[in-house]
Amino acid sequence: MSYMLLAILSLLLLLRGTYNQRTVQDDMKQSSLQQESRPLVYLAILSRNAAHLLPQYLGYIEGLNYPKDKIIIGLYIGQSVDNTTNLLLEWSENVRSIYNNVLIYEDGDIFPLGDSELFSWSDSRLEYMCKLRQDVLSNARMARAEYLFFVDCDNFLINPDVLIRLIEAKKPIVAPLLIYDKERAFSNFWGGQKENGYYLRTEEYLPIVTRSNLGCFKVPLVHSTLLIDLRTVSSESLAYWPPPTEYKWNIDDIILLSYSARVNGIGMYILNTDVFGYLLKTGEYASLEHAIRETDNWKLKTIVNHYPVPVSQFISIHSEKEKAGTDAIYMISLERRTERRQRMLACLDVLQFDYTLFNAVDGKKLNQSYLDELGIHFMPGWKDPWGERPMTFGEVGCFLSHYFIWLRIIAEDMRTVLILEDDIDFQPNFKSNLKRTLQEVNSHDPDWDLVYVGRKELSPNLETVIPGTKNLVIPRYSYWTLGYIISNRGAEKLIAGRPFDNILPVDEYIPIMYNDHPDLSNSFCW
Repeated sequence: MSYMLLAILSLLLLLRGTYNQRTVQDDMKQSSLQQESRPLVYLAILSRNAAHLLPQYLGYIEGLNYPKDKIIIGLYIGQSVDNTTNLLLEWSENVRSIYNNVLIYEDGDIFPLGDSELFSWSDSRLEYMCKLRQDVLSNARMARAEYLFFVDCDNFLINPDVLIRLIEAKKPIVAPLLIYDKERAFSNFWGGQKENGYYLRTEEYLPIVTRSNLGCFKVPLVHSTLLIDLRTVSSESLAYWPPPTEYKWNIDDIILLSYSARVNGIGMYILNTDVFGYLLKTGEYASLEHAIRETDNWKLKTIVNHYPVPVSQFISIHSEKEKAGTDAIYMISLERRTERRQRMLACLDVLQFDYTLFNAVDGKKLNQSYLDELGIHFMPGWKDPWGERPMTFGEVGCFLSHYFIWLRIIAEDMRTVLILEDDIDFQPNFKSNLKRTLQEVNSHDPDWDLVYVGRKELSPNLETVIPGTKNLVIPRYSYWTLGYIISNRGAEKLIAGRPFDNILPVDEYIPIMYNDHPDLSNSFCW
């Protein structure tokens, strides 16, 4: 059975907000905050199978608002199955003249051979991490650094002043608050610690994570990104390895450091006075591909909320673009909305889509003469269902943007095209879900016309799953055309409907064409 239109449950949502952040080029400039009196900092980068993280991670490191001649970079490069080693060696050569020094500790000299468990936290790996971090601590002392700054590769410091703020806190060990996202309470500190040394949730934890209480708070443990003051006498006794003879807790680098700090009378603190950044959720990934997929999901969410995400200027990034099983991908965007456009293009780059940017028809540049030339007539008496107003030139421009792509699909005899608007938020695993849905719809009905991938569902409880499918429903009347896949036959049907005779917004026209509009009296003209 052939349906005019099939839909998958929302892969996209409406974009909700933007965030202005200065560019990496601006951050690279020495600001008034960067003074010659800044203390010398040893910035430790421990990296293994992290090629998918490094472009953005290093971009944030480069953007730190701190004199680079006061930063020693310690690169600890572990054996990797991806391109981590080559990227970091390239980066080190390109930034060597910028920083105070760049020290490289590579492969077997630092990391053990024969570790086939890419992401699992075995006992041997935990012990190794303790020894590695102890080496870092010793190297920072030998370099005569005044501070040691650990920043894990899955931590992203969106606030360029983070290092300055941590130093100004004047605490022996202090970490900036990093969270995974606003929905989950995962962060880089513990509010409490059990008798066996492991995590304990306390009443004080959530107010700090949600920043309803602001300040610098003493906590039992911080991890992932932290600053250690090496100038104090007490810090000389701080150690990751070996564990003291009386130590009874499990071997874990973050727990050992907290224990060492406790027995030596050194306080650990979490600073949440500003929004400092994010960290990926720790855990065991099933594979490197799984890790990359989860990282891409996080990147898409971050770009939406905190554009722009910087990319390192000092490494070569090569990626193979794809069209995700379609003949073409079009992204519709107004030229004058530059921030929205750039954010969307960054998202498409994360997805590694081979896309065509389509400059939207700008309603502000339309006039009646142009509409007359195209033979466009407004539907008499039509009013927006919510605003009770007639159709605007902006809505006409939106319709024409889609219409002209439909014409191109027919003229170039394209079989399948993905059309996206620029105000969307990609849901997790969008690309793999898109491919799977295309396979499913082609198997179910090779003569399909259109598949929604982004819309506002108005009656989800009334939508019926198509028998024999997992992701497809027969859509009811919907708002928005955030994203959809259209076939050549579908484009022909939409053009054949002669929409210019009684033009409507595109998200009103399409439901009429699949015969599910609350006011079907409008359909007489088609």
